Amino acid sequence: MTSRIETAAEKPPADWNETATDYPKNTPIHRLFEQQVRTRPEAPAVNSGAEALRYCELDGSANALAHELVSHGVRAGELVGVLIKSSAEAVAAILATLKTGAGYVPLDPDDPDHRLHGMCEQAGIRVVLTTESLRCRVSDDRTVVTARLDTFSPAPPEEEAETSGSDPAYVMFTSGSSGTPKAVIVPHRGITRLVRGTDHLVLGPEDTVLSTTNLCFDISCWEIFGALLNGSRLLFVDTETLLAPNALAELIESERASVLILSTGVFHEVAPKRPDMFGSLRFLALGGEAMNPNVARSVLAHGPPGQFLNGYGPTENTVMSTAYDVAELDADAETVPIGRPISNSTAHVLRPNLEPADIGEEGELCVGGDGVALGYHGAPELTRQRFVPDPFSEVPGARLYRTGDRARWRPDGVLEYLGRQDRQVKISGFRVELGEIESVLGAHPEVDQAVVETRVSDSGDRRVLAWVSSERSGASPGFAERVREYARDRLPEFMVPEAIRPVGTFPLNHSGKVDRSRLPEIDRQPTEVRNRPATETEQSVAAIWCELLGLPAVDREDDFFALGGRSLHATRMVALLEEEWKIPASRGRFLIRCLLASPTLREFAEKIEESISTTGSPANETVDFWAETRLDPELRFDAPVVENPNDPGTVLLTGATGFLGAYLLDRLVRRTRATVLCLTRAEDDQQALTRIAANMRRYGLSFEEVAHRVVPLPGDLARSGLGVGSRFDELAERVDLVVHNGSHVNFVFPYSSMRATNVGGSREVLRLATTSRLKPVHYVSSITTIAGNGVAGIRHVPEDAPPAHPDKLSMGYQATKWVSEWLFRQASEHGLPVSIHRPHEITGTTGEGIWNTDTLICALFRTIAETGLAPDVALPLDFVPVDVAAETLVHLITHEPPRGHAYHLTNPHGAHLGLLVERLRVRGYPVRKLDYGQWVTEMIRLVSKDPERPLTPYIPIFTDAANTGDMTVKEMYFAGTFPTFGRQNLVRGLADSGLVIPPVDERLLDLYLDYFERCGFLDPTSKGA
Repeated sequence: MTSRIETAAEKPPADWNETATDYPKNTPIHRLFEQQVRTRPEAPAVNSGAEALRYCELDGSANALAHELVSHGVRAGELVGVLIKSSAEAVAAILATLKTGAGYVPLDPDDPDHRLHGMCEQAGIRVVLTTESLRCRVSDDRTVVTARLDTFSPAPPEEEAETSGSDPAYVMFTSGSSGTPKAVIVPHRGITRLVRGTDHLVLGPEDTVLSTTNLCFDISCWEIFGALLNGSRLLFVDTETLLAPNALAELIESERASVLILSTGVFHEVAPKRPDMFGSLRFLALGGEAMNPNVARSVLAHGPPGQFLNGYGPTENTVMSTAYDVAELDADAETVPIGRPISNSTAHVLRPNLEPADIGEEGELCVGGDGVALGYHGAPELTRQRFVPDPFSEVPGARLYRTGDRARWRPDGVLEYLGRQDRQVKISGFRVELGEIESVLGAHPEVDQAVVETRVSDSGDRRVLAWVSSERSGASPGFAERVREYARDRLPEFMVPEAIRPVGTFPLNHSGKVDRSRLPEIDRQPTEVRNRPATETEQSVAAIWCELLGLPAVDREDDFFALGGRSLHATRMVALLEEEWKIPASRGRFLIRCLLASPTLREFAEKIEESISTTGSPANETVDFWAETRLDPELRFDAPVVENPNDPGTVLLTGATGFLGAYLLDRLVRRTRATVLCLTRAEDDQQALTRIAANMRRYGLSFEEVAHRVVPLPGDLARSGLGVGSRFDELAERVDLVVHNGSHVNFVFPYSSMRATNVGGSREVLRLATTSRLKPVHYVSSITTIAGNGVAGIRHVPEDAPPAHPDKLSMGYQATKWVSEWLFRQASEHGLPVSIHRPHEITGTTGEGIWNTDTLICALFRTIAETGLAPDVALPLDFVPVDVAAETLVHLITHEPPRGHAYHLTNPHGAHLGLLVERLRVRGYPVRKLDYGQWVTEMIRLVSKDPERPLTPYIPIFTDAANTGDMTVKEMYFAGTFPTFGRQNLVRGLADSGLVIPPVDERLLDLYLDYFERCGFLDPTSKGA
């Protein structure tokens, strides 16, 4: 998966795009070449096979060809086809075309005739330069000029008008989604800004530049003109040498090559076999596709080149827009960044409305500067769509090219590439970025390159398939399964490829990129059918299973989940059954539970027959969220605000008898001068005090050490006036600040059952906070309030973005927190000082691991250890130890002004459930993984036999469909669905605190497992039982 970064709620500074350098912007390419001819006429210019031309010889041949073109009527502004393989003749033909003031169009001799004809028609090509052997490929209606090197002219033809840097230099065809290639018009200045006056590469007469790419791939322009406009030698490399690592290494050494620019696809093919071949190079650059970090690290470890760049740039911005120094690659990076804008180029990450995205926020990458193409030849509407006015430039007429690529800025000004917008596909209702899957597979230590595609089954479902190559392990038994297991630990279920096929090499197209249309097929093996479905119900269900899972047939005893079914398939299957059998929609959840409990075809069909006539479950509760979030019109916000909101004398704390509440109480007393009033459900002061003290001792804290500033306050969040009766006005006068941490926590109960405590309590806190004086409120919410954003397809949520999509929340508890946040947010807009704190999972202490084990995550830990079964899902472990959480909250309370900001109290270095499985195995617990559906089925079976199991109260979370209908409630929180979230406010607030949230790693999980065994929550004697 693409790496999560710290997200800053601020715009990228303008100086990240201050890239201007001095270069001959208005001088055309051929004039710059002629300057080199005059300076060093006898220097070697081009080597191609047996051909070796000096600068004066190449210039003379180009001049002669230019005169012949003019004699055939070629004039400035015209486009001339160049149908020649990469060679000295091709270079002479290109220079000849430019010397006439025309632009050249490279044509690939390997293309079929109909494609060549179509491109000539599309570009309006009248004259084609080619070789004698290729004349037959040119249609009779075009003029053919043979490119030869045995003619010479001392001077070029006189141009009708001097070519400028803004005139077309070439037209390069790129693939188009409609099937018609796009003809990109590139000006002279685009190439000049790439090879002269740059900050990424300075070439000179001492350099030998290897040319490895087809003329129809724009890297060839960088190679050819990078050499010839700087007095360097250009050496063409044939395909056989290029793809033979030992031969390429020998060529680099024997020719003393100093500069090599490769397509990433070719690099992935040759570098794993000879990672040491690049050490003598002064400069190595890659481009065209995402670079595998494992291969990059291998090259760095075996003697890196002097400079090693990962380049990014579309043809529409002249070869390269940004570049990253690969030597800076982090040791654990799963992707290679694309860096910063190169000289005289700009890059912007923009939202759909073309406003700049915040640092860390995903958006469309738009590139600008002097490399931007003139547009698409013959396609004015497409040009208007993709080339838009540049609002960030002061240059009249400047434009941005909308790349269609997704990217984000890192805080250090480096760009991370996140994939193509058009490679986002829907899998089982989820938005999936195929490039993200490729990045994860490519990060496996045995994988050199990974390619991921989808194929549509007969039922219309998309199947995720992967192809991987490995120099070390490609043919070894179990390689594909090891890669798939690796993916399971890092990707959500729906993103794990159904099948992975190792390949020796990948088919490449003429641009050196993987030719995805030529990937070998991956066939799914049919199951063996011994007992065919017998009853009408069985036959009906079997037909639906085959349709959903892409199978030819199923057996009566086949298990739905063993066949590859997933919970999302189950939801869809139930919908089909409801339609076919006229089953009320209210029975949907029940039918899913039946499938999980009885997953074989025979058993499930029996359950259907049993349930058809029974009354269905009630429909999901409907909540009018907007009505729920209306503020009480009697609230007044015109009272004075308390003085010194960061230094309160009296604090009201709710939720002091909870896990986090105990540590908040302890830290509030120890870190402030405040007296803390603890609202506690109790009959009187003594009972309240007893509950507070017992709770602190339960979690390893000393009540006696803080008792002198703790005041019990019997009350109830669910009651009017917080249940304090006549003391309410006195309380409002006395309190300087409120920490609202209390709530009714239950992941199964509906909204209505928790509304009084959680929403009503928030309303009463607001009434208290606005009575007498405006008192700051620090509301402890939950990160789960943003779950609806993820289900809606929003992949990232900054801290100050208001929670949205309440209709997609599927727990009553979440919904109460969502409503409360909106109440406090609105109060803040009216002038009440408010901060909102959204913790993720509050876990055991950093010292002894002391934890509240009455939670879902602890129940899951214990269940996995006791049963030896773990769900094979990418469930995030975003843990913040409770003592760190309390210290953090108190620091923010005492140092950050409450101005309506939210703070995501989360871990920047989380993990996934697979790490827990690993640590349990290390301790001797024999844990194995099951697909999510199978694991849920097994849990239901175990719970039905033993209702006392810790997971029993949470089973509905794993079985009930979310409000979206296409996933279970728990699946809303899996990586890939649950959005990533910003932490910039938190990072800023803790900048000078010295507080560090420890990573979720082996040390932390071992600490917690030690505590679980020590306190008896886990029984270490049951290992292997």
